[in-house]
Amino acid sequence: MKKVLITGANRGIGLELVRQCAKRGDQIFAGCRVPENAADLKKLATHFPTQITILPLEMTTETSITECAIQVEAKTNSLDIIFNNAAINLGDESLSAVSAAGLLQTIHVNAVGPMIVAQKFVHLLKNGTNPKIVNISSESGSISNMTRFRGYAYYGSKAAENMYTRALAWNPETEGITVIALHPGWVHTDMGGSEAHLSTQQSVAGILKVTTGITPADNGKFFTWEGNEHPW
Repeated sequence: MKKVLITGANRGIGLELVRQCAKRGDQIFAGCRVPENAADLKKLATHFPTQITILPLEMTTETSITECAIQVEAKTNSLDIIFNNAAINLGDESLSAVSAAGLLQTIHVNAVGPMIVAQKFVHLLKNGTNPKIVNISSESGSISNMTRFRGYAYYGSKAAENMYTRALAWNPETEGITVIALHPGWVHTDMGGSEAHLSTQQSVAGILKVTTGITPADNGKFFTWEGNEHPW
């Protein structure tokens, strides 16, 4: 049994992470913005009432992340895995349409939020077994792969998340914690769209296989859901 925190747990990849982690016997802390509106997550929790705890977690509000950590600590003194999954994509923007507000909001949710989650929960990870931070990133954050125009906000935020992942990995304060970025594939979700070729079930099965297999020697690496290293 692992003790797992999952952000953005109410839909898509996050919801499927909750489902598959619950099925393998994990204790799960499922964070989402508005728990009362998370119908699918609440339904899933009824099937695993002793394993799934649903908690409010707003990635752009530091007090919300702090309060979530307090609630988790009231139930356990350790965590084994954090899946920083919560993310937004406001859509492709042209230079004429991009806005400062949109850029800042996207970076806040996708890059800054995971950093603050790591900060507030690191003491629990330090008490965990083979602790890991898995930042669900994207190939969109690969600077070397940006060979044509694709947009600004989402791509820049994922590049920032990747750099924060590398920084976390080598920070002496996270010594003993394996930190990676992980591209989940092009997944058929609200964000991924209907043309995506991967189901959430396939993606998450791969994510969990990679997460289980990584060792401290993989600290600071960027993987795909298939377990291959991804170019930065």
